[in-house]
Amino acid sequence: MFLALLKKECSCYLRSVTYFIYLAAIILFYVSQMGDFETVEKPVPGYEDYGFVRTTDKELIMQNKLQRLLQEYVTEEYTTYPVGFYKAVRLNDKEQNEVKEILLHMTNLGEKELEAYCNGEADEIKLEVKKGLSFEEFSSEMEKLCGMLGAGSQYSKEKLEYTEIPGTYEQALAEYESLIKDDKVTNAYARLFCDYMGILLAVLPVFLAVTRSLRDRKACAQQVIYMAKTGSKTLVFVRFLAAVIVTVVPVLLLGGMQMLQAVYFAKSIHAQYDLFACVKYTGFWLLPTILISLSVGFFLTELTDSAIAVFVQGIWWFTSIFLSTDNLVGSVGWNLIPRFNTVGEFSVYGQMKEQLFKNRLVYTGIAILLMILTVLVYDRKRKGEFVSAGTKLRNRKS
Repeated sequence: MFLALLKKECSCYLRSVTYFIYLAAIILFYVSQMGDFETVEKPVPGYEDYGFVRTTDKELIMQNKLQRLLQEYVTEEYTTYPVGFYKAVRLNDKEQNEVKEILLHMTNLGEKELEAYCNGEADEIKLEVKKGLSFEEFSSEMEKLCGMLGAGSQYSKEKLEYTEIPGTYEQALAEYESLIKDDKVTNAYARLFCDYMGILLAVLPVFLAVTRSLRDRKACAQQVIYMAKTGSKTLVFVRFLAAVIVTVVPVLLLGGMQMLQAVYFAKSIHAQYDLFACVKYTGFWLLPTILISLSVGFFLTELTDSAIAVFVQGIWWFTSIFLSTDNLVGSVGWNLIPRFNTVGEFSVYGQMKEQLFKNRLVYTGIAILLMILTVLVYDRKRKGEFVSAGTKLRNRKS
């Protein structure tokens, strides 16, 4: 009985237009973002460029941020990334003057020297942080600057937690060896896969849940379903489980494609690999995101008999994307969409791992709670003890 119901529910999803749109969206996103598999080459001594490494040294943070601010002040164009997209900000004369005061106050530059550099009368200069400048005072000035530049500024509080400096051969070699030994190559690419796919999976599944729940009302099949002998728990659980299955399976298939390329790369450099890395990461990283998106869809649709869940989840998704733009590598907190947009950086992953597990457990718990509430609402509706907010509104209008 259970398997028959599950098969029937899966079939309903697979025949829906919404599901084909979901498939098209994740496939196109995967191809556009991860279609070109980028390998990591072993560093060779004697190169001038070994990439960049992170540092939390406060003196270097102040030095690099002020150097960047000087360049943007000269060009009169400030780079920001509100909601993840590039935006060039131009300040008015008053605000430009405030930036000038910040540079003069916190660096060794004099006003004449700064003006000469802006006018192209002086060669490029490497400024120095004024002696005695505290990081607290620096942070306070950067906060004022962010108020002028808006969201996604390079001088936000999160961006002041670290800075990137040119790496050395030894550092690049250590990172490469960590990719092989600690990550077994495949784990690093599995994290990158989860980073990209988590963006879409935080919002797309809600459409599947909403359209499936509203379909019965549109087909006037609610009364037939309410009279069925199958219990409310079973009906809701089967529908939810079917949604999870049809959502996860294509993600696993795309992840399998990513892993085949990663395994081939690992073999080419004679490194160990974990063939099931993407399955494991999808299970604890992406599955909670899918569960929360589906549960919001089922609960709010059952509660209101409307598509309001799409709006609610859309707002949540937009906010999560907005909050993660300041740090795309190692950003977790309690955000719905953890970010790790790089291959490697195992040490950074080690620092965020505990918080990531807590984050995923909390969202899994919220999803379970929402589905329990969905069962309660559904059961009361079957017994005629509950009328949804959407139904009341429609009745009032009619």
